[in-house]
Amino acid sequence: MTGDLKEQLSPLETIEREELSKAFRDVFATAAGKRVLFWMLEQCAIYQDAYAGDNNATNYTLGRQSVGRRLIGMLDQIDPRLYPKLLLAVADLKLIDRAAAQRGSHQEEEEDEE
Repeated sequence: MTGDLKEQLSPLETIEREELSKAFRDVFATAAGKRVLFWMLEQCAIYQDAYAGDNNATNYTLGRQSVGRRLIGMLDQIDPRLYPKLLLAVADLKLIDRAAAQRGSHQEEEEDEE
């Protein structure tokens, strides 16, 4: 946060900003929180092309993406490493999920053979 912005915030706004930053860090500290943050970004269509061939649908998707960019901007404001860390953590979580799914399918196959 720049010094100019800090000077413009009231004491209440400063406390609210600090509490929100702490809340984001708390959410980010858990695997469940990272899953939720990534799910929210997916719902904002951040990872898809906005162009839909129809102006209304394109504009709707662009609006969703704007919200996603604001969320990423908040993460960057708190710590510029949070969003890249989120992407890496989600990739790891997906690998864990795939491994668990494979173990589950192997167990089902073994049970079927018995």
